[in-house]
Amino acid sequence: MSIPQKPVASTQLLATAAPLNFRATSRDRSGSTLGVLIDASGAQQHLVIDASGAEGTWMLSSALPTGHASFLLYESAANVLRGGNLGEGGSISYQGAQYMIESSLDGNTRTAKVSGSV
Repeated sequence: MSIPQKPVASTQLLATAAPLNFRATSRDRSGSTLGVLIDASGAQQHLVIDASGAEGTWMLSSALPTGHASFLLYESAANVLRGGNLGEGGSISYQGAQYMIESSLDGNTRTAKVSGSV
């Protein structure tokens, strides 16, 4: 199964992500921090791609939905999700720039990273 490279964000995703915290869990091959979003109780909120739409849609879920893989986030992606506003075409407006959260595969690890200003 192929992974959509640039799934879109939604208002619901950003509202759900806003109160969450980032918890570092590992590092990628270059040493950059990867982690997950957690709620106030410390429970992980799984970042997954819903296959609806041409590019798919990012979503957060407290339980990993059947048939979905959870993505680790780069800290910069977590910051954009938690502090951004929905922009045009599913992009995220954050600190004066427009971003997409891009999926990638680093070995067996699925990651979500910020894709520059669009």
